[in-house]
Amino acid sequence: MLKTIFNLPPQQQQKIAIIGAGAMGVSTACILARLGIGQVTIFEAESKAFNNKGSSINNTGILHHFVYGGHQKTLEYFFNQSILFRKLMPEYVFGDNQINYLVPNEEGNTAINDAGVNFKDVAVALTDIYRKHLNNYKNENFWGQPEDLVKILDEATIKSLLGETHSSGQKIAGGVQVRQSVLNIGEYACHMINLLKLLSKQNLIEINYNQRVDNIDISKEKIKLNINGSHQHCFDTVINAGYATGLEVPIPVPNNEQYREGNLVKLKVYGLYKIPLTLKQKIPELNTNFSSIILIRGQYGGIIKVGSDILAVFSGREYNQSELNFPVDTDSINIPQDWLENLEKITGRTEKEVSQSIKQDLARWIPWAKELEDIKLKKAVQVYPSRKPADQLEAAQRNDDPIRYMYQHKNGGKYIHIPGFKLTSIPYQSFQVALEILSIYIHREILTQEQVEQHIMLDSNKYIILSPEMEYALGKGLDQSAISEREKIMQEWDIY
Repeated sequence: MLKTIFNLPPQQQQKIAIIGAGAMGVSTACILARLGIGQVTIFEAESKAFNNKGSSINNTGILHHFVYGGHQKTLEYFFNQSILFRKLMPEYVFGDNQINYLVPNEEGNTAINDAGVNFKDVAVALTDIYRKHLNNYKNENFWGQPEDLVKILDEATIKSLLGETHSSGQKIAGGVQVRQSVLNIGEYACHMINLLKLLSKQNLIEINYNQRVDNIDISKEKIKLNINGSHQHCFDTVINAGYATGLEVPIPVPNNEQYREGNLVKLKVYGLYKIPLTLKQKIPELNTNFSSIILIRGQYGGIIKVGSDILAVFSGREYNQSELNFPVDTDSINIPQDWLENLEKITGRTEKEVSQSIKQDLARWIPWAKELEDIKLKKAVQVYPSRKPADQLEAAQRNDDPIRYMYQHKNGGKYIHIPGFKLTSIPYQSFQVALEILSIYIHREILTQEQVEQHIMLDSNKYIILSPEMEYALGKGLDQSAISEREKIMQEWDIY
């Protein structure tokens, strides 16, 4: 039996519903189950957790702590998230990957090569963030010493990565090599599915598949969920982490409250490719020092190594295929089924043609990309806050609050609607949601602030501090299922 922390009696426990069994929904449910504070129920519209219609398993797996420019708060925020993930799930991270970030010498590339902020400044800032972190947490030296974290690439190294000399019109201004973690998506998904089954078997979580939430109604006593058009269930607290179908449920707007923002939903497309033997022979570096190349700013594209011979490749011209804006307080808007089922209807091209176009587009920067062998196209629905930034600086900064839309019910419960995040953010944001729910128990004097902070708290730098017991909330050290079972899941779930 898994050990829980607070073990509140049933009469003190909240009835908590979570919409969506992707990475965010399952992570939050597992953390709440470990806390032992509520009766947790997950509603998933599809037939299984981590289904291939969401973004959780259609991710390249990079745990970002560099790519988002030179803005100090943004770097600190993503560093905190990345190091927490590495700490909680060491078994499913591909070690200290040497990720190469190349900066195109092109007008408009403002993210990390702008006037007053260039890639060298970012390298210094990230090294300083790591050094300060180690001053407080000496054992969390996952990437060696601070001076080992980032290295400026010389011209010869850049040329070896590109495979041949560029034409004068497509030059690279410079680059850095960063020690950065990459998640093994297949093993991670199998781990989370295994953990969910275990918690369900021990009655710490109830999971209901093929249960689509059609509407959310805030009544006087409870928050009501309408399921599959006919059933109704009541809960004290509801967490909407359904980034696909969950977005189709309008956020309930209490009287006298106004929401000015919504969610921007995008269909993102990238390709999986194999490195052919002829290319390995031509560029031996692909087997030795190549881990990942990201061309800074999404409009350029990148290459991510996701297996021994398998590369995930995206190009900016092909990456964002379609988008919809979901206002938070209007009638339902459905994500088109064509997005995932019939890309040709959207683009006017077959998936094969899109896959070819991705390679050709990226080849203007990395010539050898055009020689990769096609495997398949990957598609994912991703969600972003649809706020309109005032300028480029604000656009590059990330909102660090996962609780964007929340209603405090008079019964002490909450309705929390969570927008999308990068996979890097999931454990961090899940613990922040748990802290928000723990505040209910503090307010009702069931738990004290001191009791909560013995197990979970934020330090002055917004780094999440966990007790040894809570470090195991996401199954750290959990025995993985048999290889045959994992291979079956990866095939059925359409993971790499």
